[in-house]
Amino acid sequence: MKRFALVTLVVLVMSLVSFAQWRDGSGKIVPDTPSAKSDGDLGAMGDFTDKPDELYADWEKASPGVAWSQTATAVRGKPIVAIVFFTGCAANPEGNCELVGRFTTTTPSGKLWGDAIEADIWVGLPPPGPQSLQLSHGHMGLIVDPDDELGKYSVKVELTDRIAKKRMVLERQFTAIEAPKEPPR
Repeated sequence: MKRFALVTLVVLVMSLVSFAQWRDGSGKIVPDTPSAKSDGDLGAMGDFTDKPDELYADWEKASPGVAWSQTATAVRGKPIVAIVFFTGCAANPEGNCELVGRFTTTTPSGKLWGDAIEADIWVGLPPPGPQSLQLSHGHMGLIVDPDDELGKYSVKVELTDRIAKKRMVLERQFTAIEAPKEPPR
């Protein structure tokens, strides 16, 4: 198994959330799920992408929203990245957030897969604006290697807002599959 942590400067936000409650396309409040939760002003959602470079590049462009490649499948040998969208982190006296995350992964057989990854989700930066959603700086990349199990993996990210003294755990699954066989030449 190979893991990598990527850090990209992300400064633009997109307006999707109001008062840290997740809403559907019609504006109706959506109840908490294992992968999307809110606690007062703090709201967060975990997901996976197989095209993180495109997501982060598009996020930096001024636009009303971002289309991105979401996935729940990891093809052996090809990376996917666990990301966090959030809103409502509290500001310290200097006006900056201290939102951190700890990613852990469990294999289909229930064993921990590698070491936990500590990530600065949004540290030393001002909170996203009102009703704005932000993409995390820190995230966790995953690659299913030849000796790794196939099947359903579970990724948990424990988010801690050090200023607001809030903690939430988001959980999302992906399925590891074999890479397609290349046709003979």
